[in-house]
Amino acid sequence: MTATIARGDLISVFASADTSRQLTRRAALRVALIVFATAAVITLAMTAAPRAVAAEPVRIEGIVHNADGVPIHGARVAQGDSADVTGKDGIFTLRGGDLDLTERVHVFASGHTERWVEVDEQGEPLEVTLELRPIKAIYLNPLISTSDADIDRLIALIDDTELNAIVIDIKEELVFYDTEIELFRDAGTVQPILDLSALMDKLEAHDIYSIARLVVFKDSIVAERFPDLAVRNSATGGLWRDMNGVAWVNPTDERVWEANSDLAVEAHRHGFDEIQYDYVRFPTDGDLSTLDYGVANTQANREAAITGFLAMSSEKLWPLGAKISSDVFGYTLLVDDDLGIGQNFVELAAYVDYLSPMVYPSHFPNGSLDVAGHPNAFPYETIEISMSLAKEKLPTRMLKVRPWLQDFTFFDLPPAYGNDEVRAQIDAAEAVGTSGWMLWDPNNEFHAGALDPDTKRSSSPPGEELARIMNRVAPSAVVATRRARPRRSATRSQTAD
Repeated sequence: MTATIARGDLISVFASADTSRQLTRRAALRVALIVFATAAVITLAMTAAPRAVAAEPVRIEGIVHNADGVPIHGARVAQGDSADVTGKDGIFTLRGGDLDLTERVHVFASGHTERWVEVDEQGEPLEVTLELRPIKAIYLNPLISTSDADIDRLIALIDDTELNAIVIDIKEELVFYDTEIELFRDAGTVQPILDLSALMDKLEAHDIYSIARLVVFKDSIVAERFPDLAVRNSATGGLWRDMNGVAWVNPTDERVWEANSDLAVEAHRHGFDEIQYDYVRFPTDGDLSTLDYGVANTQANREAAITGFLAMSSEKLWPLGAKISSDVFGYTLLVDDDLGIGQNFVELAAYVDYLSPMVYPSHFPNGSLDVAGHPNAFPYETIEISMSLAKEKLPTRMLKVRPWLQDFTFFDLPPAYGNDEVRAQIDAAEAVGTSGWMLWDPNNEFHAGALDPDTKRSSSPPGEELARIMNRVAPSAVVATRRARPRRSATRSQTAD
């Protein structure tokens, strides 16, 4: 004979008690958790042989919901080495010998504020409310903005507009601060042009959310210095190089994963709120027939390498309270495979807090989307279509999607981008319901006229009719885009990857 209670019944107890107003929300949750725990004890007692009663281990329980009282699925709750992720019911339970009822619990969910919550020393369940917090960021290229005055100019733009965040390069070939990570020091990549201590203090003083951009596998300096870490050329036996002559480190090599994830941890300890990985993918151009990774170049192996690296990173960073994001090709929204580069949009979502598709209208080829011309001339429609495809892929996790938008003119491709084109992209992203957005201009010159001066502006309007928008996407165009491989400008100054 056994006694059981379903997890869903726990929520039913809580909901019915709350609805009837017979108990407070906090008391109702307490009752639900007690019922759940009591049933488990009864089941154990009925099925196990008699034994000595052990002391009940410390545990911390509760529920996470949004401002409307709706449970949040996928919220991370942690204290020390103990962690849990909420299910659809929003409930969490922390167990472990290192739990301390005098220490706070860290709670975070994508698209929301994070909280450090005091624990009830009497063991009462926690009820945690998280407010929405869309991140609206600009990019800082430390090779361009090298003076305090220029950095102050960007901070002033954030202070005066709806912006609340900034993305800063910490590694792209070179490491831009004085890292202690041995691999990069030995490779000679350290060029400490950033005073992170002073910069972090300044950003904190202005309440600016800080994101460290870290380029991972396109790393020619490390590849040249340590050939055993590099992608090899199966025809020559030497280093494989892309169409620009750039060598890459091997995305399947866990030594590369370790060094880059350790750099991410170090950057977080310097004060960055979030680590954003770029070039977290396999190469796309050059003679792909001669690529040698030491393992078969299959979709399964490529996806395993990218998710493996992100899983390693999350294991290191999430317990520290850091957030993780990954830049991905905008094309990943148009296909169901990995694009040949290991980036499967749906699969990656489990390992990061934010996915940032680079949906620059200039980078979609003519005919790839159902618009009346080149996508660059249709900034609103391009973002509307691409973000609606993201919503189709992650229908319940759209708060993980935070796109890169175009704030630059792509060579001589018309039209030149100004306030109207940038604002059109922002409006489209917000209309579909993204978790904020980021503006890319490699020269750090942003169109202030495209930004709302009201920092309290809502960026989560009602959802659009997805079916209506999806009808804009021509199936034949999607197939054509699947066959095409993303092309990237030879000059880093024009585009992000």
